[in-house]
Amino acid sequence: MTLTRKREQGRRLLRLIALLSEEGPLTTAQLAERLGCQQQEVQRDRRLLISEGRDVLQTDERPARYFLARPWHTREVQNDPVRAVIHHALLRLLHHHAPTPSRLYHETLLELSGQLPARLRAVSLRSLTPPSGDTPRILETLAAAWCRGEPVRFSYRKPGEEPNTGEADVVFMEINRTNLDWYVFARRRGEQRVKTFHLSRFVDAARLTGQSSPELPFDPRDELDGAWGIIGGGQHCEVTLRFAPEAVPYVAYRRWPGQIEGSMDGPCYVLRLRAPLNRDHLPVEVMAWIRGWGPRVEVLSPAWVRDLWLGEARELLARYGP
Repeated sequence: MTLTRKREQGRRLLRLIALLSEEGPLTTAQLAERLGCQQQEVQRDRRLLISEGRDVLQTDERPARYFLARPWHTREVQNDPVRAVIHHALLRLLHHHAPTPSRLYHETLLELSGQLPARLRAVSLRSLTPPSGDTPRILETLAAAWCRGEPVRFSYRKPGEEPNTGEADVVFMEINRTNLDWYVFARRRGEQRVKTFHLSRFVDAARLTGQSSPELPFDPRDELDGAWGIIGGGQHCEVTLRFAPEAVPYVAYRRWPGQIEGSMDGPCYVLRLRAPLNRDHLPVEVMAWIRGWGPRVEVLSPAWVRDLWLGEARELLARYGP
């Protein structure tokens, strides 16, 4: 099958899923008419959906009508406005996250949209980007390894280094809240500590299907609570910041990751928090957030973080100032 025909079939499958979810039950003839194809193609696509695990049901009448079974919790979502809006927010986060709109992402978004009340569903369906690529193979491989409890053999390239190979057990996968990239938590064979890997730096990965991964003690709360992105657990430092009056409406009255306390200091706002450190013992993720406030924030302590912040400001002025 040519690439063009594969894309055409992929688009037709997405439309078929939407029809079976939103307008079903429908006969094969009705589906073919709406899709602009032959009935034989509809039947073939229906069998493909079933082989992929889709719960395609049919009525007892003749001719049979087909529809997609909805999850048990759909009714709860549709009847509870708060659940519905939270569900919609999750859908939008997934929409923004998708690096390349692929069929798999698009199908998942359609499934989530199908569980919304009619008013929200109509808007959500209009917002979806048509698929233009395939789901990254390495993402599929690592996801399958984690779900099935299988180790992986992989090749990984750090910035500025040559690729290195190894075997590892996947224990967790996470989307970074700041850059929306995939990260994989895994323990290399022969090592004791779980490490974090950026999905985009995997050169290759393959499941070791004849082996099983052990149950590893990994608690996402211990590792990621208090993280500003993907760096959590391990070492921290306590950072104190003072925000100028114009920043107060945007920073005060909100709980930030690792926040210890926040209080007004006259017209300014003072925030004290625990900042996770990376392997070089630097609070890189918190520093990136601090930079975003520009001159509206001042680092009060610790002294070494203040020096780092001021050093970057002086370098910026020296490079681009008058």
